[in-house]
Amino acid sequence: MASFRTARAADLAKRTIHVKIYPTARTFAERREVLRVLEQFGEVAMFRSLKYRPRAPVSNAFTTLFNTESAATEALNQSPIRYRLVSQPSQMESMGSTIETPKDSNAEEDKIFELHVSTSNFDHELYLNSPSTNPLHGPFVPVSPTRSYIAGSLDDVIAPSLWAPGLKDWETDGAHSSESAEEAPETEAGPGQMSQTHVEWMVSQRKLRRREKAVPEVMKGLRALKKQYEEEQAQKNRNT
Repeated sequence: MASFRTARAADLAKRTIHVKIYPTARTFAERREVLRVLEQFGEVAMFRSLKYRPRAPVSNAFTTLFNTESAATEALNQSPIRYRLVSQPSQMESMGSTIETPKDSNAEEDKIFELHVSTSNFDHELYLNSPSTNPLHGPFVPVSPTRSYIAGSLDDVIAPSLWAPGLKDWETDGAHSSESAEEAPETEAGPGQMSQTHVEWMVSQRKLRRREKAVPEVMKGLRALKKQYEEEQAQKNRNT
């Protein structure tokens, strides 16, 4: 199993490249053009901007995964890649505006970009299997309706069923995005040992339980207080 994971990780690494663009792409059209240029080397399986990375974002960098190793190799060999992007006519021009513009205004609409391609150390296995980067990792633990206003409200309109807990839960794993662990290479677990990703998940769940215990009961909503009051009254009636 470990050898299979190692071979798969090596194959992904050979097909993954790190791309930096100069000057920085500011608009959606400029970022889309980066993908279009890279697709000339081969089909792209993943194109991810590092501008929205939770930690250490880079506004002018992209991670790209090709379907074939040859496409990634060709992109590396062609670096740096220069291309010219002609911006679309302005809305005023498309509507037939009569406003006169300087004769050299067309030159300002042309921008020359340069892509610098290098190998990437992006860890696909860690990104998919670590709860610090993938909020879908780990078992599903729904929030109790007594502690969530959203779940409590939906509890009155969603009929009990196998999928009802998932339909009522809109807050599970919210702590993963705010309390992310530092990215580090995942180590293989030995016999009788837990993997690093499993340990990270257990630590995040422990922090979540501690945070819930620290919240005063009155802050958990009136629904919880009402249920607690009804249980106390029922207990008193049974005792009497």
